[in-house]
Parts: sequence; C-alpha cells; structure tokens
Amino acid sequence: QTSDILYYEVLDIPLPELQFLKTLKVAFHHATKEEVVIHSIRLPKNSTIADVIIDLKTKVDLSSPTAELRVLEVFYHKIYKIFPLHEKIENINDQYWTLRAEEVCKTNDVPEEEKNPSQHDRLIHVYHFTKDPLQNQIQNFGDPFFLAICEGETLAEVKGRIQRKLQVPDEEFSKWKFAFISMNRPDYLQDSDVVSARFQRRDVYGAWEQYLGLEHTDTAPKRAYTANQNRHTHEKPVRIYN
Repeated sequence: QTSDILYYEVLDIPLPELQFLKTLKVAFHHATKEEVVIHSIRLPKNSTIADVIIDLKTKVDLSSPTAELRVLEVFYHKIYKIFPLHEKIENINDQYWTLRAEEVCKTNDVPEEEKNPSQHDRLIHVYHFTKDPLQNQIQNFGDPFFLAICEGETLAEVKGRIQRKLQVPDEEFSKWKFAFISMNRPDYLQDSDVVSARFQRRDVYGAWEQYLGLEHTDTAPKRAYTANQNRHTHEKPVRIYN
C-alpha cells in the first residue's frame, strides 16, 4: 500500500544521542494505592535494572522510606520473570510484555521470608481466575502476585494471609475457591491440605504454569492506569504532493 503522508518527530535531544538511549515504560504499583502510574524511563542502553529502579525512585512516592522495588515481567495476568538487578535493559521488550515495578516492604504485608526465602520456604505464583463451564477453560484476570509459603502450612493458614493481603471482606472471601493449577488444569484444595506438598518439584519448566489459583468473580474495580511522562517527541503528519 502506498501513502502520501510522511510522519516526522521533533526530538528534545540530538538524534545521535538518542540512538544510544533506550526508553522503557514501567507500570508502578504502589503498596497502598489502587492507581497504577506508567512512567517512561530513558537511560543509556548499557544500563541495568538497578539503574531503572534508581531512576524510578526519583519519580514516585514510596509508601515507606525503607521500601525496596523489584521489576517484574507480566503477560496476560501471569508473572513470567523477576528481573535481576544486573540485567541489561538493551534487550528488554516492553512492547510485548508489561514491565511492572512494585514495592517490597513490610508495610506491604510482605513478610521477611518473601523477600529472602529460606530453604524451607517457597515463593509461589498466585493468580486470579474464572472457569468457563461450557468450554472448561481457565481465564486469568487481575494482578498476579507472589506469596511465600512455609513447609507444612495448610491452605487454611495461607488463605488467612491472602485475605489480609488483598483486604477482601469475609462475606465475599467465603465464596472463593482455591486450586493448585498446573498446565491449566485445576486441582481444588481443602482447608486441611498442605499447600507446599503440591509445589514439590522445583525443576518444572515454566514456573508461571504452576500456581495457586484463586477462583472468584471479577468484581474488583479496575485499577486506573495513568501515564506520567513528559512528551519527548511530537509527531506530526506532512502531506506529500507529487
């Protein structure tokens, strides 16, 4: 297809300088606020995730002066990766994946064992889901998160921590079902079941496909996403005449 419109950009820095920079869009999830703010982070291509976190801290209000940040790779309501601090940003694709920065601190109801799990603890994926009774398919929704479970901890104990973390009223929470899900197949759990027993294998390829599922209707208000960025470029069309 041919077009008679040429688009151009007005840059705020010289093009040779821009070519050595990379811009990432990072969604910041505050510990206590529902609003999610999208920040544009522009850094040299040889920068690391640690540099991204340092830059992001200058742009956000943390819930606590001691709060730490971690950056996750999220796709279709599943967490696929926790970025190590030393990872270079040059090859990170934020167009296909969502980059999520979240606070990790005790005020976020994140116990110390979740930040530094011991050999007796396990950091598991927890996702919300609904089940289509006609097609027998699982549909994930909402914000996925990590949870540290201890050896021998029962579902009843884990449920209590999840309810406090998500601040779900008793009446609504009583309707939720919990399942160990592997490769999209749910195995529903009882309160007396030991959760860690279902997550014994540590060498499963694709840890995001083995998770604790929270089955309930999606009644929570949607998080408001706000873009908090300065426009560095202005795109304008120019019509070309033959």
